[in-house]
Amino acid sequence: MAHRKTVLATGVFDLLHIGHVRFLVEAKRRGGPRARLVVVVARDRTVLNRKGRRPILPEHQRRELVASLRAVDSAILGHQSFDMLGILNEVRPDIICVGYDQQEIKKAVRNIIKTAGLSIPVVQIPKFGPDSLNSSTKVKDRVAKEWANDD
Repeated sequence: MAHRKTVLATGVFDLLHIGHVRFLVEAKRRGGPRARLVVVVARDRTVLNRKGRRPILPEHQRRELVASLRAVDSAILGHQSFDMLGILNEVRPDIICVGYDQQEIKKAVRNIIKTAGLSIPVVQIPKFGPDSLNSSTKVKDRVAKEWANDD
């Protein structure tokens, strides 16, 4: 019987939307039949440090929302101090998937893997179609615009 692969996906997952769902479904598919998908949800502090602002939803709610998705086998919070190598040692993934807009993260993860002497492929999942609300920023902008129009 073939080894059951573990796929690791990461993200902020603020204001969960269809782009997130499609990303996670495709990430799990990349692991093949019976793959296990573990999702690391970024800590509020990590988001603040990277993006200069906190997510709208707190980390525990974002983790719980992600965990509730059918494709997700396990959703965990990242380490308090951003520690990708620690996560890799904990989860021991066969494949790591990042989103279409995560070039910086892909490069950083590949460097960590190389430095640690590991052999884990990092796959960038492409964007799915031209949906108008396929990013948290677009959802936030749409809400702000609609709210402004109500005045």
